Amino acid sequence: MSYRYYNAKLIDERAAYEEQLAEKNEVLKRYQDQSRTAYILAAPKAAGEVITASDVREEMLPEFASPENVIRNKKELVGKYLKINAEPGTAITMEMIREEEKLDPSERIEETEYIKLPLRGKKSDVVDIRIVFPNGEDYIVIAKKTLKDIEIDNQYAFFNDSEEEAQMLQSALVDAYINNAELYMKQYVEPEMQPRPIPTYSPNVDVLRVMKSNPLIVDQAKWALAEKIRLELDKRMESLDPDRKIRVGADAPVGSGVSKRKLPSGATTVTQPEGNQSVNQIVDQPTNQYNTNPEVLQPDGNEFEPQVEYNVEMPVPDSKQYDMPIDSDSDLLGGQ
Repeated sequence: MSYRYYNAKLIDERAAYEEQLAEKNEVLKRYQDQSRTAYILAAPKAAGEVITASDVREEMLPEFASPENVIRNKKELVGKYLKINAEPGTAITMEMIREEEKLDPSERIEETEYIKLPLRGKKSDVVDIRIVFPNGEDYIVIAKKTLKDIEIDNQYAFFNDSEEEAQMLQSALVDAYINNAELYMKQYVEPEMQPRPIPTYSPNVDVLRVMKSNPLIVDQAKWALAEKIRLELDKRMESLDPDRKIRVGADAPVGSGVSKRKLPSGATTVTQPEGNQSVNQIVDQPTNQYNTNPEVLQPDGNEFEPQVEYNVEMPVPDSKQYDMPIDSDSDLLGGQ
């Protein structure tokens, strides 16, 4: 065989080798990327079982090979319950765990905008939902709920609740309308260390009757004395002077505290501007009668023209109109 044949074969082998080397370097580069902490199951776990510290081990996984929602903090994992069966070597993600051991068949996602939210509230906060009546009586409606999402500006809150809790909320909302009660949330300091309290609010009689006949509400025994307690509360509300029946936590008679936390309709949140602005960083509308800036609209929507300075030349009077002659400007101005 000729020299050209061996040379062509050598070139082909070299090209194949360089291609393999490039592929190996690409794989190595991927593994050299920044890694992230993950917690891996050390033993098989069944759905509904609690996760202990000995059930998981910490490992560093390549960022490209680990999901975005992998749990990186051990405190977020220990004491939680698995939703699904998992084998050893499984990286635990947020979607695989839950707070409660069992899921209530009636559990749903609740959306509210009638509960006064904490000013410093944020997603994943643990709260109690409470109600305060005009005479100062304060009760827990729903205890120890984790906020799935929250929007302070519009007073939106999202959390899971059962059928029983949903009925309690509806009754509390009726009390907010009829009895000028105020619904609000209160944050926990250390939810991991603070046990869940027993709700103390008694729903109205009509809601109680619905709850007693609702097959999704299993525990009916605790509502045996609730009707009597509620009737006594209604009597106390009826005995209040209507003029003194104010909503605690809000300025009467404007409305609930929820309206005080919402941004004004149509306002625009802006960065720090020069000049005056409100405490909520809402630009104040001009209130002066005349607008010094022709590009800014007045509140009535009219646009004023910019002020223009005109130089008008005064006419020189005719000497024939006067008895005395006018020889100069000084005579016109009264000069000597």
